[in-house]
Amino acid sequence: MICRNFVRRNIPSSYVQSRFYQTARPKVEGTTVSTLKIDLKQLRSKINEQSQKSQQSTASPAKETHDLLSLPPSLRQVRKIMDIHKSNVVLTQMGSFYELYFEHATEYAPKLNISLTSKKYSYGNVPFAGFPLAQLGRHLKVLVNQFGYSVTIVDQFQNSSPIDTDPNRFSRKVTRIVTPGTFIDDAFENFKDNTYLLNLEFPSKCTEKLADGDLKIGLCWCDLSTGEIFVQEVLLKDLVAAITRIKPKEIILNKEFSEQNLESGKWYPELVELKKYFVKFQTLPAHYHTVDTFYNLFFNGTSSFVKKQLDHKMKSFSQKELASMRNILEYVNDHLPDCSVNFQIPERQLTTSIMQIDSRTNAALELHNTMISGGRKGSLLSSIRRTCTPSGTRLLTQWISAPSLNLSEIKERQSLVSYFKANSKVTDSLISKLKDVTDISRVLQKMSFGRGTPLELLRLAQSMVTAEEIHDLIANAIPKAKKSQQSMLTRICDGLQFDKAIVDDIMKALNEDNILQSDKAALEASEGSPDENIDVVKKVAEDLPKSQTFTGIINPNYSTSLRKLYSEYETLSEKKAKLEESYSKFFTEKFGVRKVSIKERQDHTFAIHISGASATLEKLSEWVKLGNSFEGSSFSPIQQSSQTRWLSSKTLTNIISEMELCSLNIKREEDNILTSLKLRLVTQCHEIRTVNSGISYLDVISSFAILAAERNLVCPKVDKSYKLDIVKGRHLMVEEGITSKSLERFVSNSCNLDNGSIWVITGPNMGGKSTFLRQNAIIVILAQIGCYVPCESAHIGLVDKIFSRVGSADDLYNEMSTFMVEMVETSFILRGASERSLAILDEIGRGTSGKEGVSIAYATLNYMAGHNRCRALFATHFGEDIHKIIKDKNDAVLQNKVSFYQSKVVDVDQDNFFYDYRMVPGISQRSDAIKVAKLAGFPESALQQAESILGYK
Repeated sequence: MICRNFVRRNIPSSYVQSRFYQTARPKVEGTTVSTLKIDLKQLRSKINEQSQKSQQSTASPAKETHDLLSLPPSLRQVRKIMDIHKSNVVLTQMGSFYELYFEHATEYAPKLNISLTSKKYSYGNVPFAGFPLAQLGRHLKVLVNQFGYSVTIVDQFQNSSPIDTDPNRFSRKVTRIVTPGTFIDDAFENFKDNTYLLNLEFPSKCTEKLADGDLKIGLCWCDLSTGEIFVQEVLLKDLVAAITRIKPKEIILNKEFSEQNLESGKWYPELVELKKYFVKFQTLPAHYHTVDTFYNLFFNGTSSFVKKQLDHKMKSFSQKELASMRNILEYVNDHLPDCSVNFQIPERQLTTSIMQIDSRTNAALELHNTMISGGRKGSLLSSIRRTCTPSGTRLLTQWISAPSLNLSEIKERQSLVSYFKANSKVTDSLISKLKDVTDISRVLQKMSFGRGTPLELLRLAQSMVTAEEIHDLIANAIPKAKKSQQSMLTRICDGLQFDKAIVDDIMKALNEDNILQSDKAALEASEGSPDENIDVVKKVAEDLPKSQTFTGIINPNYSTSLRKLYSEYETLSEKKAKLEESYSKFFTEKFGVRKVSIKERQDHTFAIHISGASATLEKLSEWVKLGNSFEGSSFSPIQQSSQTRWLSSKTLTNIISEMELCSLNIKREEDNILTSLKLRLVTQCHEIRTVNSGISYLDVISSFAILAAERNLVCPKVDKSYKLDIVKGRHLMVEEGITSKSLERFVSNSCNLDNGSIWVITGPNMGGKSTFLRQNAIIVILAQIGCYVPCESAHIGLVDKIFSRVGSADDLYNEMSTFMVEMVETSFILRGASERSLAILDEIGRGTSGKEGVSIAYATLNYMAGHNRCRALFATHFGEDIHKIIKDKNDAVLQNKVSFYQSKVVDVDQDNFFYDYRMVPGISQRSDAIKVAKLAGFPESALQQAESILGYK
């Protein structure tokens, strides 16, 4: 684990191992004097060797420079780039391959499972390894995602040189640096998740003082694959919750903090969470760049209108937010120097508008992944997801991570869910159309990067047509909606309007049948390998002109120039057909051959293919040798067999050459048209993104309506009170698991908390205490994302933060025992909970001795009731002890705030029992540990021993 964290920061694992060895190596006692003398001799020898090497290395630069001059220019350039990007893996394009050289080839070839070889120069043997250009995505995944390396990609460009052997006819330059947050290739394939790059702007030299929880931190995060960019200013005490909500693939910190070891938690304990992420340190340029320097990274950022919009936005941001945005734009500009990023107008998120959920609570409630497997199945997201579009799924993920505190927004979502739930025909039609919508934001961003296949362009245009149909569907439904819903639906409809001219042009330009046929052929040829699909599509497109009938991806009548080229191609094709017909007639009549045709050979050249009897073909060959001609065209033999002959003719060669030149011109014209269409789309990206936002919103809201009907959910009352009144609530994920495996029904339970009230829950192991705690927290989250909830009724006062202390294990990574983890999590709650928060705590104090455990549990309960005054559910085995302490101390606050409930157990007889799982008033006086052990299969003798000890006084 230690090595993993350092590797993620591009620090060699050997350094980590040596440092760990030096600090963790046990002290050896009883070393003899003689052994010590031998060690000293060896040490002196080592020092002498190192001194000699040092002297040699001091004198070596001139020699090394001389050696480098003996390398070809391309390798000298590679060496120079490797020296500049010392901590990165350098992949250099050489022709149709990306290659690794020198020590990089030796180190990384085995990790990529590619062959390592070498080439001899006067410089010496140079190790190298490589792979085809089409496999770049596959190998980047290994280097970036698996090993956590940063990768510098050096691409090749052709210079204008008339000499083919000119060593400088190619130049190479760094086109991008790939890190987890800038790995756009991987992001474009990941439809369900955002790929966020996050910058944290700490005040300079803040670590030289004691950490202050109210210290202001600037945040900026972006997704290069969608163009989203956000800013926020948070307090240090809320920073980890913000990071958990964003779930970044990469975090950027100022180089100033590289030696501060923030993730150790020594300066601020919660920052140990940084160990879970890829952290990279950024060296800012000496010359200060203002934010407006990077306006070119935004859509139409050079236009005066967009500049005004950006200027207006920037004025609303704080200094910390602006500094963080500047850093992230600097980073993106440095890592993607040749890419048109095309960010949307940045948005500001306010901490006061979203619920805060820390990482431990996120994990304990299994909001996105399950605790045991780490997979999505069984998580809240998996259980409630009914979305149809990729962008809708990402929006739902964002809502679950950050439930709203905006009461009007919550009520608006509830109202629209109510509309779609009541109007199933409209909902069914909407969902049917949503299924035809592609990932608009990511395809649009691909176009911005100069990528995007014709099929993706077609799908985007079709999605915009579908968006228009959705607009008409909603518009026609507005008159039948309630008055309160009409304005909401009208606003959504307004966001679905756009300039249809570009979409009409795309649909008119693209030849849908040919594109689909080419894509199908590409997928079959690539055998389903996504890394190579794009390249195969290109190859199929390049091969198309060589067939008898040219089938391009642009309709021939789209432009005058294209129509003219197609006409020229058809004329040449007719010439070729007539030539084939005349050849067939001549050779058949003169020599009696069986069949004559013009065919494409394996080397992609065309020739005359003749088949017939051996004797007939021999006569033909003799006639060709004598130099005879037909209609002024002579023939040359190419290849022969006993039954066939291949002949070439100058007339045929000329026609084929003209056809290929014409097809090349058609391809060039089609590329120009495609580029023009993509640019027109990109210039309208703001409108298209607005449409996509509307579709995503409708997708999530309608999915809530479907979910409510499927799972019997109800609309909760949400207001600004401090109530938490849930009648017969259910745990959505547990209920789903039970019903999918058996005919059993989930046992529902009610919960009624008010301002600062606490329920102390007692009961035996496996009695359902933890499930009860979690289900109430999940119901609150569902309510505040606008979703209906699993219960008979619910009245929920807005919750600003949810805290959990539910189960724990040793955190060996951070060198914390189970009890220490428990105490750290509890301290977060006591220091962070407000009177509007909800805390669920399970077995506080269980990780230590009974007496001390009771004292910790009571102290926690007392502090929450008196200081935090938050709503809380407190499960414990110390119920009787806590009740006695409260009674003995005559604590009025706790007596008024604390209520005791227990999970019910039904005894059938002395040996048989079952859990009822219902929460009823009272304090449980049993844990049933021995009965649970019996169910778990303990040996009978062990159970008897336990029972005897239990009865021992």
